[in-house]
Amino acid sequence: MDTAEHILNIDGKTIIIRRAQEANAERILEFAPVIFNAYDQVLTTPEEFNNTPEQERAWINTTATHPSAIILVAVYGDQVVGLLDFATKPKKKISHTGEFGISVHPDFIGKGIGSKMIKIMLDWARHTGLVEKVFLKVFATNLKAIALYKKLGFIEECREIKAVKQSDGNYTDIIQMYVLF
Repeated sequence: MDTAEHILNIDGKTIIIRRAQEANAERILEFAPVIFNAYDQVLTTPEEFNNTPEQERAWINTTATHPSAIILVAVYGDQVVGLLDFATKPKKKISHTGEFGISVHPDFIGKGIGSKMIKIMLDWARHTGLVEKVFLKVFATNLKAIALYKKLGFIEECREIKAVKQSDGNYTDIIQMYVLF
């Protein structure tokens, strides 16, 4: 499946979606705290994320050589504005299933970048011959994301009650959604 490069023109801006490369490591490190600070619907807090450029490059390189894993970036100029990572589960009996996570820069949310990245990943996963089920976990309060996932064919599978305790002491459920091939 071709995941080389997909171009989106959004509001006069050219966004390129492609597989992550080593050269993206530093830009991903710049992107991560933006996401962690912008949304309360991600599990990682800013102070928990302290990856080094070497760790990011190793993650990108390891994923690039894995037949059923992929990292996609959406790039505007040299800035990462979207990130999607997918990997199948390592245990043999569940290796036909894989989970993905996705994030889009707040300045680029609602422009179709996330949808396009998910469609590219699903197309790639479908064509690997190794993936039969793709799933994700989403905060139950993230209604826009849930609507997008449903639009793309994902079905709610289960709910983890009070799975997340926010910094203000309130709890949030996690919803797992899936699509089968």
